[in-house]
Amino acid sequence: MSDTEKSYSLVILAKVNPERELPTDIYLKIDQKYIRFRGQGDVIGAEKFDDFMQKGLEGIYVLADEIMIFLDWITNIRDEEINETLKESSDDTREIVTSMYDVKEKVYETFLNSELNEEVVEELQEQVNDFVSKVKEQPFSKQTIAALITRNSTLADHSVNVANLSVYLAMVMGHGHQLVLENIYLGAILHDLGKAKAGLTEIGSGDGRFMSQAMQGHPELSVKVIRKSKGLPDAVYKIILQHHEQFNGFGYPAGLHGDDIYEMAQIVSIANVFDNILYENRQLPRKQAWELAIKKIELGKERYWHSKFFPRVVDALKLAKQI
Repeated sequence: MSDTEKSYSLVILAKVNPERELPTDIYLKIDQKYIRFRGQGDVIGAEKFDDFMQKGLEGIYVLADEIMIFLDWITNIRDEEINETLKESSDDTREIVTSMYDVKEKVYETFLNSELNEEVVEELQEQVNDFVSKVKEQPFSKQTIAALITRNSTLADHSVNVANLSVYLAMVMGHGHQLVLENIYLGAILHDLGKAKAGLTEIGSGDGRFMSQAMQGHPELSVKVIRKSKGLPDAVYKIILQHHEQFNGFGYPAGLHGDDIYEMAQIVSIANVFDNILYENRQLPRKQAWELAIKKIELGKERYWHSKFFPRVVDALKLAKQI
């Protein structure tokens, strides 16, 4: 059969794990032609996935004859990852874990959309509402939160990690209202959307002295992108805009100081730095990386974050890994 006679099926990219070996060849549609991009047994890779995200690529293609093989692969990987997560927590948390994977898929879709429209935001809000409701019914155990902080490889993975950790820390600090937890979860999920849209997709703490102007502008860019969609509470915008502000006034973009920084933005900031440190030290054993991240959070007291978060936040992080 010639290439012109072959039939292809679209697979939404958000459903594809970029770090797992592909079950079939995959193709990109370029100028109405299907170009083989990766072969069976290859991986897409996190860097290329983030590049696709920045370009707003909807999906990849597989041969129509192989679509069921590919869809079964997607389902099997999802089930495998859920079961692996449950091994680290408990089967009682299956609904929470499954809901988290639903949210993660929706986050991938959100980041991959070239435009963040009201329909996309509404769907994301519904997923977050469902997840937070389940967490409130059965609050995170220390094992569950540790299991949900996955080894991130893409910007979307990082965003979900920060969201899960932010809700956990918010509850530790005594915040239990549904709307407050939804806002912090949404703010955390969308905190780096501006990076994705600007092509600044490298994950990292971003504390270098010569950080680029573009990187420092990503909170404002995130808010600019999201405001087009409407429908989100002002609290979500404040979280996104202020998650790089520092208690000592040396953060960005506005250089806010002390109590001028929104408390929920400070919580997301802690979660963001914590997950970035885990990523930067991913070559270390998981527990060792976790210990290092906790030490760096402790060092940020009254420099980056208000003293009122201590020692509760640190104690909660230690409990999560039983340190």
